Amino acid sequence: MFKRRRSLCTVLVTLALATAACATAEASPQATKPTVAPVLSTTTDPAPPTTPTSTTPATTTTIPNPHETLTASARSQVTSLIAYHAPNGEPIALPFRVPNPHQFGGPLTLMVTQGTFGDEWVKVQLPIRPNGTEAWIPTADYVLDSTLIRAEVDLATTSVKIFDNDVLIKETQAAIGAKKTPTPLGTFYVAAKRLNPPAEAHLGTWALVLSGFSEALPSFSGGLPVIAIHGSNNPELVVGRALSNGCVRVSNDVIQFLAENVPRGAPVVITSS
Repeated sequence: MFKRRRSLCTVLVTLALATAACATAEASPQATKPTVAPVLSTTTDPAPPTTPTSTTPATTTTIPNPHETLTASARSQVTSLIAYHAPNGEPIALPFRVPNPHQFGGPLTLMVTQGTFGDEWVKVQLPIRPNGTEAWIPTADYVLDSTLIRAEVDLATTSVKIFDNDVLIKETQAAIGAKKTPTPLGTFYVAAKRLNPPAEAHLGTWALVLSGFSEALPSFSGGLPVIAIHGSNNPELVVGRALSNGCVRVSNDVIQFLAENVPRGAPVVITSS
């Protein structure tokens, strides 16, 4: 799992990177007081923290066309996320600053949930709490694209499937969140990709940071409990086990495939059939 000040691991990358540092606090146009970008980090400790079990409500996000999802990547002049209650409306108050570029590299990317090419405004899912929060952005500040790639994670079968349109292109088993720190249900998206440094080989070669957060942990190792899908240098801790702090953990060969084939903004649907 990712973190803001604590590190947390979920089978779908709640990565809190111990090496990451808080961005300098600065005034945010969405809030009345200074905010900072969250610090994200991960841990592979299989022992869940002593946090009470909580329910993991599904997000209400729906994709207009499940086989072609629009994505919005911030242009270089955008320094941080500003989102609005309605087109030409008031900006919403964000719980923390969301920078562009993303902390882990690449442009700030959002998943479009309403609207299409040519629209002046589109509705997007935001990478903030609560999970599934949506708001409007002006398309003039973003580059719109689309993808046919999507990921489906089934916690009941501990499986991860990757589709290109209707074609299954990859299927694997994974480790998922433990009973006290379950992987959250809902529709999320890939917010960033991180090539893990050698010092963090226990997290595998790559991490696909998601737009969601743990519903069971308020924080982890001093950071926000962001969810991610990441690799592992310990294969026996991957297949069919519920032991993470929320992240989805797969083998290194699989995470390499995902890093190469799943773009930022692609939806990740987590269910428990």
